[in-house]
Amino acid sequence: MRRRHVLVGLAYAGLLAVSCRSATPTPTPAPTAAIGGPTPTVVSPTPTVGPVMTPGRLVLKPPDLRLQSARGEQTATIGPFFWVLESGFAGETTAPGLVPPSAEPLAVQVGETLRFLLVDGAQPPARVTVAVYPQEGNFERIAPDPNAPEGFVVKTEPVVTAEPTLEGEGFRWTVPDLAPGRYFIRVEIEWPQHPKNPRPEKVPRAVYACWVQVG
Repeated sequence: MRRRHVLVGLAYAGLLAVSCRSATPTPTPAPTAAIGGPTPTVVSPTPTVGPVMTPGRLVLKPPDLRLQSARGEQTATIGPFFWVLESGFAGETTAPGLVPPSAEPLAVQVGETLRFLLVDGAQPPARVTVAVYPQEGNFERIAPDPNAPEGFVVKTEPVVTAEPTLEGEGFRWTVPDLAPGRYFIRVEIEWPQHPKNPRPEKVPRAVYACWVQVG
């Protein structure tokens, strides 16, 4: 089955609070969402008194994460996130599972040092956590819908966890002593607090999934 590089999940979207301000930012148009893709919950900057309005579609997502190995590279699937635009608008999504990021897993070797790089000029992260899950036991239909694709759904404990050392807009991680097979690498990234974040109790964060073949 051809697996598409899309985030599929139940993104419970709704307008929480979007208000007019003087010099209200103009939302950036986004392309039509892919089938099953999420619509972020939109949170406005701190509102002033005024009419409530709904903005147009927003390009509102964290930066892509690219995994590089000796055999090639892979752009990770983006999972649940909370993200803040420079305008002060924020978006949040949830997802019960993630479709693999490529048609085939990326080949890696035990002892190989992998490089993970945030693209699109992202701000350097504040914290990164890596967790490795075997495909077996964590791969199933990602929603009750019989037409939903199969993907990475966390059902077991990770076999490895780590907090790699950060290097600018990314980090390096060495593949530990894993048995040959297919694995999902779950990467959770937190960024420094955004000065215009309308939800100061949250920090910008995102979950990513990579798919590798250890052999």
